Amino acid sequence: MMHGKKLFAVLLPLVLTACTSAKPAQTETVWAMDTACTISLHGGGVSETASLLKTLDKTLDNYQENSAISQLNQNGTISGNDTIYQLVSETAALQKRFGDSVDLTVGQLTALWGITTDTPHVPTAAELEPVLKTISPDHVTAADGTVTLTDGAQLDCGAVGKGYSLDCVKEALDQSGTASYGTVSMTSSILCYGEKPDGKPFQIEIRDPSGDGTLGTVSTDSCFLSTSGGYERYFIADDGKQYCHILDPKTGMPAESDLTTVTVFCDSGLQSDFLSTLIWLEGTEHLEEHLHAEDYQIVAQDQSGKLYVSDGLHFTPNA
Repeated sequence: MMHGKKLFAVLLPLVLTACTSAKPAQTETVWAMDTACTISLHGGGVSETASLLKTLDKTLDNYQENSAISQLNQNGTISGNDTIYQLVSETAALQKRFGDSVDLTVGQLTALWGITTDTPHVPTAAELEPVLKTISPDHVTAADGTVTLTDGAQLDCGAVGKGYSLDCVKEALDQSGTASYGTVSMTSSILCYGEKPDGKPFQIEIRDPSGDGTLGTVSTDSCFLSTSGGYERYFIADDGKQYCHILDPKTGMPAESDLTTVTVFCDSGLQSDFLSTLIWLEGTEHLEEHLHAEDYQIVAQDQSGKLYVSDGLHFTPNA
């Protein structure tokens, strides 16, 4: 949509390659976490998954005034909400392991920029200065079932919300036992669930961020995957400059990276979402250690077009 000279753009970074089946999957699409979520499952569980995603959206969307996360931001504390408590706790554990380049306390910063809204805004240095003081992992704590914010911090779970929601979906599907296999796609994050009767892997095409084509295809068993890149969402300001939606919590400015896209595959939705953003933010400087990680795998591309693929990942690049 156009706002004068401003343009807000959304690309679909991941594509599920269609597979044939004797019996078609049940499919439903719902809007949650600011994206279209497509549920495609064999055996059942579609309506329950759609309902769960809507519930999670009402909990974690800080742009909804009545959401639980908005209540936390307004009141500075919330008790008895297992969803928020678990998300904050698990994100803190990932920050301890990988660093805090991904920070949940950017709520005031994302609101100031408004990049994913109809009224994006390039803030001045004077506007950024007080907001930056509210951003720190030390400004959010989770203890004894209560999440507490200090120093003006406000949460925005956009960097991990989709991945965490897919963790909740998998847990619910495992407990119900209704679905045998299928996919739940939240555009930039996907759950590949279960095992196909013929034993064939899921096929994931990774879009080329510079055009309409794809970089290649990954063949994978059940897993979670998430993609991040500056091309996904952005706006063009009145000065003609393009600003991406991924904000650097250290500078308060849209991040710049020498990577164009990063996709992470692992057995945790939250971790895949967290890491895809963190690795993109860090760029090629720290990429080598991620390529040889034991509990996740990646596909990345740098600004020159060079591809980086983890050991053991079944990736077929386009010719």
